[in-house]
Amino acid sequence: MQKRSNLIYINLDDLKLDINNPRFGELYNGSKNEEDLIEYLLFEEAAEEIAKAIVKRNEFYEDKALWVIKDADGKYSVRDGNRRCAAVKALQMPGRYKLSESKTVFTKLPVYEYTDEDELKSRISEEHAASLFRSWERIAKALQILDLANNGKHDEMNTLDSRPGDFIKLGSFYREAVNYGGDTFRKQIRRGRGKTGGKTIIYERLFRDAKFCGYKFKNSPSFEIEITDTPKFENYISALVKYIETYPEIKTADIDNDKNFIKRLKDFGFDISPKTTVVTTAQVTTTLNTASNNTPAVTQPINQSAILNSVDSPSTIASTNSPINSNSLPVTLTVTSPLTTSKPPVVKRGTVKKYPEIKRKQLPPGLKARIDEYFDIDSNQLPNAKVAMARVTYECVLKYVVENTKSGAIKFSNSGHFGTAYARRPYTNFEEMNKKFIELITNTGYSQAFKNFEFEKMHQTIHNYHVLSKTIDADQIKVNLIELLEFMLQDVSDLLTSLDISKIR
Repeated sequence: MQKRSNLIYINLDDLKLDINNPRFGELYNGSKNEEDLIEYLLFEEAAEEIAKAIVKRNEFYEDKALWVIKDADGKYSVRDGNRRCAAVKALQMPGRYKLSESKTVFTKLPVYEYTDEDELKSRISEEHAASLFRSWERIAKALQILDLANNGKHDEMNTLDSRPGDFIKLGSFYREAVNYGGDTFRKQIRRGRGKTGGKTIIYERLFRDAKFCGYKFKNSPSFEIEITDTPKFENYISALVKYIETYPEIKTADIDNDKNFIKRLKDFGFDISPKTTVVTTAQVTTTLNTASNNTPAVTQPINQSAILNSVDSPSTIASTNSPINSNSLPVTLTVTSPLTTSKPPVVKRGTVKKYPEIKRKQLPPGLKARIDEYFDIDSNQLPNAKVAMARVTYECVLKYVVENTKSGAIKFSNSGHFGTAYARRPYTNFEEMNKKFIELITNTGYSQAFKNFEFEKMHQTIHNYHVLSKTIDADQIKVNLIELLEFMLQDVSDLLTSLDISKIR
């Protein structure tokens, strides 16, 4: 019988974690620094539990030997057993990784050294078809089977599961969806504890509604995903990610018991059947006034594409009760989203957003609750409250951003640039803060959108009981506010690149 591996002991420092490991490689989005990968494996892939078990028995058993292959640099790449290896490495310096276990030193670990890459991959596939130590989670198995299928290794693929087609669907879906769901989607798909992950089955259950969401799966033997409507698919993924983030306690029973579950995503920016708005009861015109009062106004129809692409005006063309000019020409506009002209550049067409895409990490629960409270208000029933809360929400978000964003070691709020906003501490001059924040924005489209936000209308709604807001006012402000919140609550690194931080000293 041919011997394909040798059991040897290797120095711990000569063992390298495999950042491209199919079990977690696609789910990991951190740096190539080994310490970051160890931390990920500890707290996202449950290597922390292995560390506890190792400390308890104070031994690393030979029958749990790692499977490795020697790289060109003389080090050994761990192809199977990365979580075990990470646990041992972390125990050398438990304080660095915030482990409560005591330091447990291992200078060497048992490994099976393979010399044939294909043989090792085949052995790993066989092992994880029914591993007694710990089976691969479903998404990892799906990605492994998809890679085997794409490389024509159907025999090995079939050893992993009796229904490989289901896993090919999941793996190919993941590779498309991650482009739009990003890190939040990755975290939801990973094996999780409680509310922190383990939502793979939720996404799979909703494959039943693929035809409404811009994708489908090919027939056997391919089974891979096919995107039929990219904008719709992107909106679907973004909305579902937000829904799960908002309701992390969601269970498969919620999906199974509600055949119309997909309609719940409407409030998160995805509508399976968006209604069109046809402006027919009024003639939309522009009037070019001349210098002479005796010269009649010249009117012309508004160009629909020009409206959609405009970024400089804060007004929203949404009313069907505009005054009719007798000299104007009639025009009919059919759209699937409000025609707003205050949006910054790169406006995405399609379904109207109902909630901002928040990418800033570690948002305080209180602030998130304030944002949710605003978007939960029904503008049809409570337009005044909706308008008033828009300003409160904006101010809360801006104050949080200014007081919790740093340029280098300097907090924005502690810089000279924002000093005038805090001249009378502990009171904050919001108008000055807003003005100073806008001065930092380098993109003129975004800067103009912030300047044009309708504070006066909101101010009058809050302080003048003779002024009443209409539903259309509330909806217009909401559409514009979503863009501003998304700008302020983008990932910190992206926000800093959008600002002139040379002013923060």
